[in-house]
Amino acid sequence: MVLCSRMSHDGRKQSSYIGYTNVNHLEIAIGFVASHVDGGLFVLHDKDQGIVIAAVILYEDDLLIIADEGLIGQIKNQTKKRVRMHDLGSVSLYLAMHIEWNREHHTNNIHQHSYIRMMLGKFRMHESRPVTTPMATKLDKRMPDEEACDRTLYQTLIGYFRYAMTTARTAITYAIGLFNQFNYDLRNEHMITSTPVFRYLNGTKDWRLHFGGALRGVLGGALGGDGEGTLGYYVDLDYGGCPDDYKLTSRLVITFG
Repeated sequence: MVLCSRMSHDGRKQSSYIGYTNVNHLEIAIGFVASHVDGGLFVLHDKDQGIVIAAVILYEDDLLIIADEGLIGQIKNQTKKRVRMHDLGSVSLYLAMHIEWNREHHTNNIHQHSYIRMMLGKFRMHESRPVTTPMATKLDKRMPDEEACDRTLYQTLIGYFRYAMTTARTAITYAIGLFNQFNYDLRNEHMITSTPVFRYLNGTKDWRLHFGGALRGVLGGALGGDGEGTLGYYVDLDYGGCPDDYKLTSRLVITFG
């Protein structure tokens, strides 16, 4: 069984730096390894099986522990010896992500219902008519005689979309990839084309990522192997895929289980 526990530092202005320094030293001391990709991620491996059995995520003054129940208790006790912290119990909301656990059936649902509702309300799209696909497959660059749209508003909009995409709504990844190509040379059509993304999110705001069974894949119990829970990553480079300047574009598919 995999559980998450959330802890918080003492709230001082410098607590994030102090907390990171202490947690970094502590986690490495008790066997955790700092990630080379994300400085706030620490993982603990089972040396015999070579798999990840625990993970600690540090974001500003929040510490998230992911492990089996017994191991979480050990990590908490070791951490509290070095860092002044408050135990907030099992996590249910983290960085605008709702995390719903069913310990009886060993399942986990992750969704962003509240975040998407907030975003729809902010851009006055909460009453938009839902659609089944996020957007068209092509955008054209702005011609010299065309009027440009508000760059700040456009980039703010993409920022909201991107956070939803990287957390739980991966279906809009392709749309965000197209939008990102026009961050600095915008036409009104680019802003209008964002409407179907809002309408898609409005119709699917209750969708969630569901992890079932023993959740071995969440901690990497089966990652790197050939069994259930294996993570697959496929990339295709499309040379000359951009019709405007013939730059290469890439597409990817990630499979899990």
